[in-house]
Amino acid sequence: MLRLAHLSPDTPPVDVYVDPVSPPGAGRAFPGVGYGTVSDYQQVPPGTYAISLRRAGADAVDPPVLSTTVEIAAGQARTVAGVGPFADLGLAVLEDDLTPPTSGTARVRVVAAAASAPRVDVALAGGRALAGGLAFADVGAYVEVPGGVTALVVTPAGGPPVSLPVGIAAGAVSSVLVLDAPGGGLMVRPTPDAAGAGAVPVGGVEAGGGGATGVSSPVRPIAAAVVLVSVAALALTVAARTGRRGPAVRALGAVLAVLAGSIPLLAPDPTPARLPGEPVAAAATGSPIALQAWTSRAAAEPLRVRVPGIGVDTPLAPVGVDAAGALAPPVDPTRAGWFTGGPAPGDVGPAVLAGHVDSTAGPAVFWRLGELSPGDEVLVDLADGTTARFTVTRVERHAKDAFPTADVYGPTPDAELRLVTCGGEFDRSARSYRDNVVVFARLAS
Repeated sequence: MLRLAHLSPDTPPVDVYVDPVSPPGAGRAFPGVGYGTVSDYQQVPPGTYAISLRRAGADAVDPPVLSTTVEIAAGQARTVAGVGPFADLGLAVLEDDLTPPTSGTARVRVVAAAASAPRVDVALAGGRALAGGLAFADVGAYVEVPGGVTALVVTPAGGPPVSLPVGIAAGAVSSVLVLDAPGGGLMVRPTPDAAGAGAVPVGGVEAGGGGATGVSSPVRPIAAAVVLVSVAALALTVAARTGRRGPAVRALGAVLAVLAGSIPLLAPDPTPARLPGEPVAAAATGSPIALQAWTSRAAAEPLRVRVPGIGVDTPLAPVGVDAAGALAPPVDPTRAGWFTGGPAPGDVGPAVLAGHVDSTAGPAVFWRLGELSPGDEVLVDLADGTTARFTVTRVERHAKDAFPTADVYGPTPDAELRLVTCGGEFDRSARSYRDNVVVFARLAS
């Protein structure tokens, strides 16, 4: 993953070009990037990329003001930043460590990007230092801090300490930018590198009552197919031994007719998939792609989830954890729940929705969740009237005693969604399904 930052106070806005060197491919243009801008992460294939800065509005063939190359390995996150004063402008490649913080804490580093503060100390309100004597254009190490930080004390060299408001939630991995304020003085901006659940639930999710275990499920047609094919095979075997092929062939035809009407056929999508958040390559006309700067984008409260492919359209209830610390879905099996201990749908990080697969009365809200496939759409309606649109990237099933906690709740650098329900074999004595079905999705728009 790659993102871009403009951290040079006296450098005017620039156009930034990202061109793959190896393997070759289409380049991307980001116009008018100004001071204090940090882009979202761009999903790019592993490889070598040339980063070029040109004055805003310059022709793409003009010589760049500055350029560098950066290597991006699989699973790696890097920030390429223009740093320092304009007279000595440089491009720095920052290693972004998205390691999850301990439950209830956050991980923070300080980036000194204020020319008015040649050196700066940054501490929590209360005294704990985050960076000491950090020089302009330098970057501090990540430090683990308690979640819920609301203020930082910034002390420029030779100046008085200043308390500045911030918002750093538990579960976040953040870069705190110390910037020159437009009207003079300093300002701080916490930029999310990644975000996750503040307090991570333990274990799997109990989201089924077993009332539908005897009902034909839309996610179980293959088992029925195996039985029918076995019957057909037996009929043909009997026919081969008795010489009576007519009834056997008719039986096989009946089986195939049943299969044709009961098993959904999966055809490959002819449209190449694009990861949500990945910029589209510039068209041959050279039209630029806007770079989305970071803003304080706290999503509104989620009110409703809709999954057109499986007929889900239900209100969302806020949910938390039970006495054992496990995520507890809504008591009402017809509703899904949003885990309020993590990000909201549309915010950076993995928002988690949970719902029952069934209840003692029969199929419930997420009965067909296991039918979803990559490319399917999940819509979350928010309290501000907007809709967060997600695209399914994968569907997994895990034993509850091997629940993928880090994958479900751990920090991510973009807005993602998880939908969780029960699946697998139902243990009648324990009144519990052995597995969880987890759907992973990314924000599409």
